[in-house]
Amino acid sequence: MIKNLIVGCIILWLSISCAGNQDGSSSGQNDSRPNIIFIMSDDHTSQAISAYGGMLADIAPTPNIDRLADEGMIFNNAFVTNSICTPSRAVLLTGKYSHKNGVYKFTALDHSQPTLPKMMQRAGYETAHIGKYHLHSNPVGFDYFSVLPGQGNYFDPEFIQKGDEHPSGWVKHGQRTQFEGHSSDVITDQTLDYLKNKRSGDKPFMLFANFKAPHDPWDYAERYDGYLADVEIPEPSNLLDNYDGRSDALKQTTQHLDDIALNWSDPAQLKRETEGLEGDAKTRKIYQMYMKKYLRSVKGVDDNMGRLLYYLDESGLAQNTIIMYTGDQGFFLGEHGLYDKRFMYEEALGMPLLVRWPQEVEKRSVSDGMVLNVDYAPTILDVAGLEPHPEMQGRSFLSLLRGNQPSDWRNSMYYRYYFSHFDTEPHYGVRTYDHKLIYYNRIDQWELYDIKEDPKEMKNLYGDPDYNQVTGQLKTELTRLQKELGDLPEDNGSKPNLGKLASDPIHSSDNLPVGTGDKTILVKFKSTGGGTIFSQTDLSGNPFEEKAWVGDKTLYIRNSNLMFTDSGQEMMVEKNIEKDQWYYLAFVIQDKQPLVYINGNLEIKTDSQLSPNKAGQTFNIGAGLSGNGYNGYNFVGEIDHVVAYGRVLEKEEIVSHTRGAMLSEPAVFKWEN
Repeated sequence: MIKNLIVGCIILWLSISCAGNQDGSSSGQNDSRPNIIFIMSDDHTSQAISAYGGMLADIAPTPNIDRLADEGMIFNNAFVTNSICTPSRAVLLTGKYSHKNGVYKFTALDHSQPTLPKMMQRAGYETAHIGKYHLHSNPVGFDYFSVLPGQGNYFDPEFIQKGDEHPSGWVKHGQRTQFEGHSSDVITDQTLDYLKNKRSGDKPFMLFANFKAPHDPWDYAERYDGYLADVEIPEPSNLLDNYDGRSDALKQTTQHLDDIALNWSDPAQLKRETEGLEGDAKTRKIYQMYMKKYLRSVKGVDDNMGRLLYYLDESGLAQNTIIMYTGDQGFFLGEHGLYDKRFMYEEALGMPLLVRWPQEVEKRSVSDGMVLNVDYAPTILDVAGLEPHPEMQGRSFLSLLRGNQPSDWRNSMYYRYYFSHFDTEPHYGVRTYDHKLIYYNRIDQWELYDIKEDPKEMKNLYGDPDYNQVTGQLKTELTRLQKELGDLPEDNGSKPNLGKLASDPIHSSDNLPVGTGDKTILVKFKSTGGGTIFSQTDLSGNPFEEKAWVGDKTLYIRNSNLMFTDSGQEMMVEKNIEKDQWYYLAFVIQDKQPLVYINGNLEIKTDSQLSPNKAGQTFNIGAGLSGNGYNGYNFVGEIDHVVAYGRVLEKEEIVSHTRGAMLSEPAVFKWEN
């Protein structure tokens, strides 16, 4: 009897175990696969991590981040493939370069493509994302998330949490929950809360904990006011670089320290403290102010890393948890007189990467292998025992973590930056261990550097006869990489892949140019989630192209407010547009000036004149041009009709529209749902 009972229990246990693993999913608490915590700080560069040494290591140490190097591996040659925030994050989640994942600039990620979180979730991992996300489309593949809308705020930040997404699919329009405190503290609080209370505990987990800091404007918690107050920050040797012999790109960019007021939280304070200073003296003063803000912001990240590491140690999670720490790209800390990133120079191209994995990675180990952010997804999948998706272009560096660099490991990498901000020229290039070739394709200028002999990249060797052979070899390698990766030089990033968030008008027409001529457009609509009512724009364009908004006109609802933009200039029309309520709108153009009536009442009349239309624009109902959901996203609700007349209607005629009456005269445009 007892023997039969024991045998029966064993059979039952075996059947449950086998059933639970038929699809490779987690087998609960018996799953020995490691937990994964991926930590990304925004714009945290290697020069500001003391484990990498350098001139800041002694005056601004990062002891908690350094623990990952002391107890794991530090990578000396980790690089980004497109050095700006949103594209780098898209590369991380997809394992594909920008031209393949469709995020060239600050546009939304199409989550219909294979992504790391979706693959890990299907494989039995519990997935979570806390902090800065910046991919604009609602997160997919995460069991839990609490993400900043867009850049988010440094103080008392708001978060969009799972379950509070907006029906439009755009993150920033979701229901927000505000938390008190500095963002670095709040993100760590939420991370610890997830680890303690929100995960199930019966599966391995993959957690993204991403800090907003130290992104501009580098705001820090008040407790760091005195940090470095009396310290003179050492200057990089090329702080006062005059750009001799380099391309025009360096001269025309607005990433110079003297332009930093554009991203300073208190420009008046900056002006006061630099009053009367000019030239080199002003640059040096700005550098000191900038560096203290930046390093105080970094200090907040490092202290919070200490809180996280302490909990992992005390809870016992540390032993079977791999921690990866990185920045979304590098950053200039005064080198070449610059701040921000974008350029293919070493400070912006390089990424910090430190990994601790007690069971696998040797303490105080160093890798000189060339790894890219496109490798992160394949590596995490490999750690979990999974194959990368065939579309992924990166390669797992798990072998490097174990101290073995394969003989066929890459010796070169491909980089490409697309025009977006700061008047920084688009460019692409190739880097090997010894040399770097950069091509500024829009201005047709080249730069070549011998990294071993000239690590600060001060001497452009392009055109030097002694380097003709090297130049030829690098051009050949550049062409090879572009072909291998499927990147076309003529692709300027103007056609991002927004997936289901791409502009999808209910109706488009060439027959109703909003223009500047007298007319009246009557609309009946009901909003459930806002978005574009109508627009006059080129939907095939890209909002991040130079002069993209010229001639563009969009009437839309954002956060329950009715707004109108003309050539990027925004004005409020009406607050508190209620959901599920029909509205009658009259958009009138009289003497080139816009007037807007809501339910028969004049709500806005301005003295500003509308701009002329631009060639290629169409009149679009229910959609406008948007890459990040700020305006112009597809309308969520109902639009009953849009009717236009080629004259300014009288007030009585506009009021009659609110009673359902239509004029007997022929309309110049008529659309009914």
